[in-house]
Amino acid sequence: MAVTIEGSTARWLAASAAGLLLVNLIVFAIWTQPVNTVTDNWTVHVANWDALRRQWEYSHAVNAAVTLAAFCASALAALRPAEL
Repeated sequence: MAVTIEGSTARWLAASAAGLLLVNLIVFAIWTQPVNTVTDNWTVHVANWDALRRQWEYSHAVNAAVTLAAFCASALAALRPAEL
């Protein structure tokens, strides 16, 4: 059974979506979670609060874009014609 271009495109899109979700988790672990830990989930006011808030907000904005890209890739993979 030969692999069609459509099938390999769907696999590439699905793999891209999985990779983007991994990027999402990495961004969370490196930039979001440390701020949550330092501020005890925003219940403790720290000296560099403005910088931490900015880091936290930008990490969420980046994750929103990455998640949207992952959703689009997985939706396109699902819409590819099935291999026959």
